[in-house]
Amino acid sequence: MAFRRASFAGGLITMLALSVLSASAGSPLPTTAEVGKPAPAFSLKDIAGKTLQLQDFKGKVVVLEWTNPNCPYVQRVYRDGIMTAVQKAAVEKGVVWLTINSTNTGHNDFETPEALKETYSSWKAGFSSLLMDSDGKVGKQFDAKTTPHMYIIDKEGKLVYNGAIDDDPRGGKDQKENYVKAALDALLAGKAVAKSTTQPYGCSVKY
Repeated sequence: MAFRRASFAGGLITMLALSVLSASAGSPLPTTAEVGKPAPAFSLKDIAGKTLQLQDFKGKVVVLEWTNPNCPYVQRVYRDGIMTAVQKAAVEKGVVWLTINSTNTGHNDFETPEALKETYSSWKAGFSSLLMDSDGKVGKQFDAKTTPHMYIIDKEGKLVYNGAIDDDPRGGKDQKENYVKAALDALLAGKAVAKSTTQPYGCSVKY
């Protein structure tokens, strides 16, 4: 009986150890965004109907920009060149800039891909792709609250910035601090991002 008990105990310990190892090896990827941790994976279609996945851009710095062309804050940062200047400079340096529209199809602010293309073309946008997230799944993964709301993912896939485009919500400052530009400049120079979180401003995302 003592031998059987010892064998049973030994077997139980082995099973527990294997369970722990299995759980560690099969840890799921994050499903929500948190600065300092890997960004959650996602897949969305762009306005041309092509499916893009975050993993397609492994090894590159990626900017995520939540948008809604009917939001006055979005209109201002585009028409004043605040967003477009950073977009174009970043993309020229190899950054992937993904602009995401999470407006629900039932909301008055919803626009078709064709209408979005026309609007952002007229604003001379410089993003890499404009993605449709009409069910809001990706927006909620990242807890996107405003338009605009900005995120930056480094070359290792880690989220390193979450917040506003700049420090000028009202659009009245002569000298603005563009948080996204500063973060990208640091990353591309191999430095740490000084401000990893700021308070986003704008219209609420129309989930």
